[in-house]
Parts: sequence; structure tokens; C-alpha cells
Amino acid sequence: MAQHFDVAVVGSGPAGSSAAAILAASGAKVALIDKATFPRDKACGDLIGPRAVALCTEFGLALPQSRRVVTDMTLVGPNGNRLKLPAQAGESYPGMGLLIRRRDFDLALFDHAKARGAESVTARLEHVELAGTRYALTLSHGAPIQADAIIGADGASSQTGRDLGLVDESRSRFGFAIRTYIQAKGDTPVISLFGENSTLFPGYGWLFPDIDGFSNVGVGVGVLADRRGAPRATSALGGYLELLGRQGWLHSGTSATTKKLGGWLKMGSAGVNPAAGRAFLVGDAAALVNPLQGEGIFAAMDSGRAAADSLIRGGQDPATTYKSHLRGLYLDFAPATSVLQRLALEHPKAAYIAANLLTSRFTPPIVGSAWGIYWNDLMEGSGKIRGSSLARTLATFMSVATRLSSERRLLESALD
Repeated sequence: MAQHFDVAVVGSGPAGSSAAAILAASGAKVALIDKATFPRDKACGDLIGPRAVALCTEFGLALPQSRRVVTDMTLVGPNGNRLKLPAQAGESYPGMGLLIRRRDFDLALFDHAKARGAESVTARLEHVELAGTRYALTLSHGAPIQADAIIGADGASSQTGRDLGLVDESRSRFGFAIRTYIQAKGDTPVISLFGENSTLFPGYGWLFPDIDGFSNVGVGVGVLADRRGAPRATSALGGYLELLGRQGWLHSGTSATTKKLGGWLKMGSAGVNPAAGRAFLVGDAAALVNPLQGEGIFAAMDSGRAAADSLIRGGQDPATTYKSHLRGLYLDFAPATSVLQRLALEHPKAAYIAANLLTSRFTPPIVGSAWGIYWNDLMEGSGKIRGSSLARTLATFMSVATRLSSERRLLESALD
């Protein structure tokens, strides 16, 4: 006999656990399904951005004690020049981020959801279909599940999205990232834009200081819809460690101290219908990852909340309510930054010149402030902090300039 739930949430990462916690707290019977047993590791830079930190406070989340406050970041151009991206408090977010290992952060969210009444189910989703008015889920083991609504929070290769016909991977924008930990101390997070001679150009790398004498270091590359580019990131990680040594960020000869861990990202809201009927895709499953820098934790938590709220409000068409929320947050930013990502990958010479101009020693400090705000999608709630007006001007220009792009048209169609 199938177990019945009000809502089945597939995936217990930030998006799924956020949705499950809110739904369960409202009185809904929620199944929180994941193939992994928590705590589990995740390929990530471990940086929780300012908007996500604000959401953690709003959710009343008990954050792990093992964390580190980070403020300013350094952007290193292909020619080695450095641009400071200052951390500033906006009207709706703090002037800081937090470094928390994803193993610990995701466990905190998972425990938060269970404490509010979500029922954990450890199994892999094998298939889901709409059977009459309910969603029928077949799991790798245990009894099948029926649910009145389903939230797919199962990542870039979402089984939920594929089975329910909500994704078109031929139109998706993928990225691949791989990270490891190294025994090295540091103070300022570093983002590196690779040069023309790198096998990852125009990719990027990061060095984020951790709290236990270790640092998270990794590389990422955009591949558009061609998923054969992942080996380039894997093979480039060692070379990036050498580059960090040459630039003085690490001691020469520093090597990985843990195994490498990689993962796919789906970016820019492309190739996804985020909701239909009472089925929703959230977080990475909905391609809600920033195309410029690969961050998606805020979007994961926020979309999980939005999907849950749409179901709690009820009504005949909760999918429309959810899409309206996504439209307000991402219709301008996601297509514009997807166009920038595509142009960088299709025209690497121009990307090289632009990256060097951005990080030139002659670049005014306000440009660093503005780019940090735009690049990290911090325009909303930025108020009057330094560079915010310039960042909003850039956002408006990019929105107008990409109004007729295929990226914009596809997202408008998906969010109708």
C-alpha cells in the first residue's frame, strides 16, 4: 500500500529542506525524500552569501558553531591584477557572508525541517507520474508514496523534472565545478578569472579560507548545453593550485588534502518550466544558479520557501503564484547574465579583454563595489550603499540590451 502525504519533497538540500520545514510547520504531512543519509558532503565553495544569511535569520535556523565570517573579496584578473569587491550591508542583508561547510550547513537545514515535523525518507526516486489528482512516486526501496503535491529539489539532473516533462536539457545551461580542501590559512576569499592559456578559460577558480586551518579551493567552467566539458575542470584543479602559489596566495607546493568532489550546476533558469499543476521545481532543479559565479544557496532557500507558500495559500493555481514570485526576482537578471555567460564562452578573446579591463589597476574603486553588487545579484535591498546606483544602472542596461534575446523569450514563456 502506498503511503499518502500532502506534499512529497524530493531532495533534502537547502531548497528541499527549506520547503519541507515551512510546509510541515503549517500542519502539512510532508515526506522529505533523499537518497543520501545525512550528514553528507556536497561539491560547493561553502560560502553562504549575504541574502542567504538574512534568510537563515528569518527562518530561525540554528547555524553550526563551526563557521567563519567573511567580508571583502578579491577578484583576480587573467593578467594577475586585483580588484577589491567590498562587503557592505544593504537594507535587507548584512555586510558579510559565512563560510560553513556544506556538510554542516545542509545538516542544519535538514534537522530544522525534521524538527518542524517533516518525515525523512531515505530512498532514491526512481519514477514519478501524475495518477489522477495525485503524484505517484516509486522509490528504490520501501513503500511507494502518493502525494497531493510534489516539490522537486533534486538538483541539476532532476528526476522529478524529467519524469513530469518540466525540463528540456537541450536548452539548459550547465556548469561543472570541482573542489577540494587544502591545509592553508587565509583571510580574504579569492576569485580568479583564468587567462587565455588556461584550459579552463573563460572559467574561474576560488580560494575560500576555512575555519579549521583548511581552505576550500576549486574551479568551475560553463559548458552551455554540452556536458562533455567536465574533464577540463577536473584536470585544471592542480594547475590552479600552482597559479595560487605563483601569485602569493598559497605556499609553493601546496596540494589537496582531501579527495576532489565535483558536481553539475544548472544555470540561469534556462530549459525549465518551474511549475505545473501542483508540481514545482526549486533550487538547482529549476536552474536557479547565478550564471556569472555559480552561487545558488539563496535562490534554493528562497524558491523552496516560495513553493511552500504557494501551496499553503491554496487557490486553484498555486503554480501561477510561484511563477509570479520567480518572475519578479529573476526575469531581468537571469536572462541578462545568461547572455553574458554565453558571449564569454563563444567569444573568449573578448572575454579576456573585458576581464582585464575590469581588474585593471586604473579601475575606480566604485566599479569594484558596483560589480560586486551586480555579480552577486545584490541589487534588491542594496539601498544606498556605495556602488548600488551604478549596479542598478548596469542591471537596467543589461535588461534592455537583452530584451529580445532568446534567453529572455524562453524564460518569459516558462514563467507565463
